[in-house]
Amino acid sequence: MATKGNDAFHDLVARIGADELDRRRLMKRGAGLGIAASAIGSLLSVRGSAAQDATPVAEPQAQPTIVPAAGAVQLEYWELPRGQASFMAQLQDNVTEFNRTHPEIYVTMRELAFADYTQKILAAVEAGDSPDMSGGGAGFPFVMAAQNQALDITDLYQEWEADGTLADMSPWAYEKWDFGGMHPGITWQFDTRGIFYRKDLFEQADVAVPTTWEEFKAAAAALHKPDEGVMGIAVPGKQGSFDTVQFYMQLLFQAGGSLADEEGNPTFDTPEHLAALEFLKELVEKYAAPGTPSWAFTEVGRAFLQGTAAMAFEGGWFIRDLRQSASDMLENVGLLPPLEGPGGPDRRLVISFANPWMLYAQSEHPEEAKTFLRWMMEPDNLRKLYESEPGAAWPVYRSLLDSPVYQENELIATMAQHTVENGVDYWYPNTAAAVGIASLGTSIADIIVNPVISGQRSPQDALADAQASLGEMFQRPGA
Repeated sequence: MATKGNDAFHDLVARIGADELDRRRLMKRGAGLGIAASAIGSLLSVRGSAAQDATPVAEPQAQPTIVPAAGAVQLEYWELPRGQASFMAQLQDNVTEFNRTHPEIYVTMRELAFADYTQKILAAVEAGDSPDMSGGGAGFPFVMAAQNQALDITDLYQEWEADGTLADMSPWAYEKWDFGGMHPGITWQFDTRGIFYRKDLFEQADVAVPTTWEEFKAAAAALHKPDEGVMGIAVPGKQGSFDTVQFYMQLLFQAGGSLADEEGNPTFDTPEHLAALEFLKELVEKYAAPGTPSWAFTEVGRAFLQGTAAMAFEGGWFIRDLRQSASDMLENVGLLPPLEGPGGPDRRLVISFANPWMLYAQSEHPEEAKTFLRWMMEPDNLRKLYESEPGAAWPVYRSLLDSPVYQENELIATMAQHTVENGVDYWYPNTAAAVGIASLGTSIADIIVNPVISGQRSPQDALADAQASLGEMFQRPGA
């Protein structure tokens, strides 16, 4: 399948000299390459920058691993730092438990960095030395599938459908990965966003918790008191930031829009995009801080924690930040319900990135890799991960909503419910334009959102420009 993703892939390979590829083969399963950054450095990861920049603490450590049994099939599993040390230690403990209970298979886990995981995996693929399984950004398996490097796991989907596993899942956790009839990945955790609010400020202003766009705007207006040092809403608006894209995309879905139609054609210049962009522009101009066009999640979170914002768009990790940095504020913080916008009640959606596990076509042991993936996806094994750091990963199974970790406090319970019932990401509602969407990077922030909220362009001009300039990313063979 010839795509723009193919071009990006081969551009990257051309940047890596033969010496580097030879070194990769000689240092198989070693520390990895120091690969020069390329144009696709930000291609596949759509997590917010606050999550990307997180540095795990040193403690606690995983339990000691075991040595492989004689003759065991050896697999490599590469993963991203999805949480703090407790989460990553539990992830390694899960791998170790699999090795103990499946002596015929031995899995080695290697942790990659967000900054360059795409380059390292692509280099390994080009060298013929891919891992057997990996995590990745929410669009990663699509681009691997476009290179014919993702192992089709449709047979696992058939098993999961037969045994009721899919029926227990959030539909988006599995529907997303239908890619032209094959399935290049499966969601093992969600990364969710929401709008946090100050209950005490709402009560003081006699403002009801909003459930619609109009009520939300009215609440922001009532709570916006710049003379008292309080803004109605804090949102990201910085150019070159994934954070900025995320709030816009949540509004877009609630407006009834998407990034592409059912045939995979881009849909930037549409009434739905215009409704979302004009609403965002009004919020920022009237009820947010003047510096919003330079804000990312760091500034948004700081404003809320310092008491200078009545509402703030943030990620699930913000609950942990509140507990660690502002525990006295915690009882006065709530989470808005998914808002109803022009798209109607069926589009009460929140951004929740469906982060996958995938297997590789190059694996010499695909059946053993499927055994490992099947085991890792069992609800009890995922539950251990979720419990290790509440808020680091949100559940894919409805049955886990009753887990004590998701009933620990109101914020966690509410966000978990929103994740399973209302969460979607940029590939909603179809994946015909999967590779094009994965290649957008921060283009929506750079071409659409920031120029409009900073007063440089009108919403109409920005959307027309996006339709023209980003359209080629969505081109498909024969289109």
